[in-house]
Amino acid sequence: MRKKQIAFTINNLEQAEGIITEAKIYKIIPILHFKNYILAGFGSDFIITFKNILISKFGKSSFKLFVDCGFNYGLSIDMIALKINYIKLKGNLVNLKKINNIASKNKVLLNPAFNIVDFRNRKKINLKFKKLYSRNKL
Repeated sequence: MRKKQIAFTINNLEQAEGIITEAKIYKIIPILHFKNYILAGFGSDFIITFKNILISKFGKSSFKLFVDCGFNYGLSIDMIALKINYIKLKGNLVNLKKINNIASKNKVLLNPAFNIVDFRNRKKINLKFKKLYSRNKL
């Protein structure tokens, strides 16, 4: 049986950098999760700029992005076109099937099953990583 992957909810660049550097110690690729209100407030340009900054610091294969689009179909199609790795979308079945078609053509996973850990208010990231990944070594 395969375990669910863990996505880390973040708000700013400092939290993302801390998670990526800590994940390198445990030799995992972290999945950075953005809530719907961040995307609605700042727009898709914020996510692209954020991604480009992290790529310039850590490289392209050191992290993945998971974006919550809520009920906004247009925003989700925009994120699919920009090739964000994972997208969470709510809506009716007909629209989700159509958007899933678009996502599969662009190699983007729609509505994946992740365990989401909130890192927005954490000071000591390394302690939480020890709790999460020490069980995997047993």
